[in-house]
Amino acid sequence: MTVCPECGFTYGAAPRRELGVMLSMAAAAYSSRLAADPASVHRRRSPEEWSPLEYSCHVRDVMLMQRDRVYVALVEDEPTFKPMYRDERVAFDRYDTQRPSVVADQIAMAADLLSRAFDGLEQAQWSRQLIYGFPDPARRDVEWVAHHTLHELVHHLMDIDRILRSE
Repeated sequence: MTVCPECGFTYGAAPRRELGVMLSMAAAAYSSRLAADPASVHRRRSPEEWSPLEYSCHVRDVMLMQRDRVYVALVEDEPTFKPMYRDERVAFDRYDTQRPSVVADQIAMAADLLSRAFDGLEQAQWSRQLIYGFPDPARRDVEWVAHHTLHELVHHLMDIDRILRSE
């Protein structure tokens, strides 16, 4: 995928040196969404669609997972990563019971950690190879992981806004 047909995100459009800042900026937008009316933040429009809080917890966990994946890719040659079991995490970690203000702080912390990881990369490290399992197993590089993570934040912010506007 080069351009997401749903949110319009374009992979590779952001320069490497700006990815960390863009990630932090996208993460900061979650704070205001999580400060919305608690009923809105916890509401699912349907059983198949996550609530704004659940999307936010997912984004937090994605950033933490991606940071670990990046560091492993910098050490191991072409590591393969297991899926993060995103749907199962919603239940296992009880996303629906978490406090929105705490999740907002955790998103900021996760974005800071991941941004620091990307900001510290040397030129050759951006090209380190890994096998990424989503949507299908494929050889990717660390730069793609950065773009993909930014896409996750942008895309799910759009999902949250759609839910909050539908009230």
